[in-house]
Amino acid sequence: MKSYPELVLEVLESDNTPRTAAVIEAVIVVNTGLTPHPTAVHGALNALRRRPKITITMTEKSPSKYRLIAASEAVKTQAEINAEFERNLWAVRQGRGQA
Repeated sequence: MKSYPELVLEVLESDNTPRTAAVIEAVIVVNTGLTPHPTAVHGALNALRRRPKITITMTEKSPSKYRLIAASEAVKTQAEINAEFERNLWAVRQGRGQA
């Protein structure tokens, strides 16, 4: 049987949709029939965040939603950062009528 962090990781890997802890727990209950401890999802998320190759983001607004970031998505090259900055700068200038 898989550990609870592995079950949470499996739910987050299924697609890239941000999910609340309650939704993650509900999916695990439906898939396994296992009813976890009330803070089990948060404990599992904290345990997963400590793993070096796993990046989990959380929304700032309530309710907090969690999403797994792919390794290729998490690291941007300097060229990608510069290109994004130029696009944003151009959009701001165009909005101000300076383009």
